[in-house]
Amino acid sequence: MRTHSKLFLFTALGAVLQAQAPAAPTLKWRGSLWASAVTQNRETPDGSLVFRPLEAGQSQFSLDGLMLGADAAFAEGWSAKATLLAGQAGRAVQTATGETGSTAAVEAMLVWTGERDTFRAGRMITFIGMEFLDGSQNVTASRGLLFSFVDPFGQVGIHWHHAFSPVWSSDLWAFNGEDRLKDNNHGKTVGLGITYNHGGSQDNYLSLHVYSGPEQEGLGSSANSGAEGRKRERVCLMGQWVGGPSTLQGEVSLGRETFAEGSILGATAPVTTAFRGYGLIYKHQVAPSVSLFARSEWLTDDEGVRLSADPSIRESLGLGGTGYAGRLGAGLRAQSLSLGVEKKHGAAFARIELRRDRLNRDLKDAQGAVFRDGVSGTVSLGASF
Repeated sequence: MRTHSKLFLFTALGAVLQAQAPAAPTLKWRGSLWASAVTQNRETPDGSLVFRPLEAGQSQFSLDGLMLGADAAFAEGWSAKATLLAGQAGRAVQTATGETGSTAAVEAMLVWTGERDTFRAGRMITFIGMEFLDGSQNVTASRGLLFSFVDPFGQVGIHWHHAFSPVWSSDLWAFNGEDRLKDNNHGKTVGLGITYNHGGSQDNYLSLHVYSGPEQEGLGSSANSGAEGRKRERVCLMGQWVGGPSTLQGEVSLGRETFAEGSILGATAPVTTAFRGYGLIYKHQVAPSVSLFARSEWLTDDEGVRLSADPSIRESLGLGGTGYAGRLGAGLRAQSLSLGVEKKHGAAFARIELRRDRLNRDLKDAQGAVFRDGVSGTVSLGASF
């Protein structure tokens, strides 16, 4: 857990406790865990899973995530929320934020809830994407292309949600930057969202988010340099429709990022890169405890800034061992298709998935053979409590 997250949470809790009556707060605990075994038909030089950089590695059974949280409810609409994430998912969050270890404080915030408004301040999980950081809430057994390469994990700042009616609501965000934890009073990102809930249902909705702002320069300790980094603009459209035994989820993520001269291999001037991601997840319940699922995704990455998070793709672009963020004119296009089945037993689940990924660029396996696709199988077990 990071010191700044703990200090914020403890300070916020202390302030609320002093302001309220002596009555003890209502405390609610929650948690989940999930683990998986993965195998793939490609052996990479470093043992990583190509197209799946968030996984532990080839032919391994690993604890993907252990999430523990507490919600403290106070008087007059005030509450506090804290969540720890450990395991492979925690390590991925730590890496994305420039930290080390495998335990991350993914939530540490103060919340005020009124009749139509909700205000949050602190560290929170991102509102972007059709997959959850908590793997027990997902439909599929593996993490998709958009979750792995496009969507951020979290943010530190403020969020205001206002419900105009049961059908229409809006959101306003201001935070340090995607996966940026430390505040240097520069590089704020601002977001605006509008959501339509069909008939007031929380299951059937369409939500449009727009974000813009310069990212803070650097990660970890270097984030306090006081300099502003690249500018990022993002549009994300997400939705879900539940009809009888079927559930359909969708995401469209479009973004562009401006990099300074010398950041992109082959560029002699500042470069604005772009990515375009599209995804669909379908789930059909065939029995009270059995469901079939499918996920299809497409990702276009003009300079390879996003997909180069995969070590094999980064090496193919000639970026291995360099500090470049991407390669000018890379023109990467990735596709992914997953099919599987889920069996539930109360709050526990077991998922089996077969997945195929493909890239429009040659990659090399551990023996030096060239390939462009990979087939993997995943068994995932977990429960929430």
